[in-house]
Amino acid sequence: MSHQDTFLIARDSHRIPVYTWRPDRPQAVLVISHGMAEHGARYAPLAQWLRDQGILVVVLDHRGHGPHCPPDDRGHYADRDGWQKVIDDLHQVIRYAQALAPELPLTLFGHSMGSFIAQACAQQHGEDLDSLILCATNRLNRKELKASRLLIGTLRKLRGARRHSKLIGDMTFGAFNKKFEPTRTSHDWLSRDPEQVDRYLADPYCGFECTIGLWYDFVTGMLTIDPQQWRRDLPVHLIAGSADPVGEMGRGVSLHCEALHNAGIAVATFRLYNSARHELINEVNAQEVWQHLLGCLPLANLQDQPETPSVVG
Repeated sequence: MSHQDTFLIARDSHRIPVYTWRPDRPQAVLVISHGMAEHGARYAPLAQWLRDQGILVVVLDHRGHGPHCPPDDRGHYADRDGWQKVIDDLHQVIRYAQALAPELPLTLFGHSMGSFIAQACAQQHGEDLDSLILCATNRLNRKELKASRLLIGTLRKLRGARRHSKLIGDMTFGAFNKKFEPTRTSHDWLSRDPEQVDRYLADPYCGFECTIGLWYDFVTGMLTIDPQQWRRDLPVHLIAGSADPVGEMGRGVSLHCEALHNAGIAVATFRLYNSARHELINEVNAQEVWQHLLGCLPLANLQDQPETPSVVG
């Protein structure tokens, strides 16, 4: 079986787009939580390769993202309780994935924005996970997050939750790209591979502005993440690029790893890829990253683990 698309219906009637890649003899389940201003279908090459290695992969589009999102809602979680709703959506997808293969271990992979949603989901529903992979994440700098929430909250009151803010864009994606000047594009910070950057820029469902309300929900939600409340025995893997501005060029994610250790969390592996930028699975060393991800997944039967051939494409 190649892959199939379906929709799950959330409690508020929101339709959650879900994409599934299922091998003939799956040995593990991987659920993917994507980043901001992108969508789940971008993970198809990785999902197809993992399927060929015996991994059942399930990917969703978060609210405000993807081709099925109404144009008026693009870049916006919800008018109320947006952060909790994206967590509930992800948990619903996890339960769906469990039902597809209840006997198999399940890993949650979160990239960038999706890594923080994944952490919040693990905090609330850690019993449903066998491991957690955080990609291109960062530390929880509560002082800076509170200052950002104050600023964004003021903008929300003045302009409205569904409006956009150039100031927020300049402080985030714009600031990330400045670290690589002189730049070829507005998104050089994503990858050293120019073809991957160009694909992102040509994708009509990538690179859009998110609303002030989404940013407020996101920053407020990050402040609720507390590793002290996580399952202590949940294996956590961290991967990042040393040239990823989201992870403060390696410093922030290293501090996050240290904070997890100090909270008693079982950090299984931490890998920092030299000179790699934000989208590790789309980097020039993608083959190395994909192989590492496969190695992080707990398998149902190690004796039947397939060989891992070189990545093609």
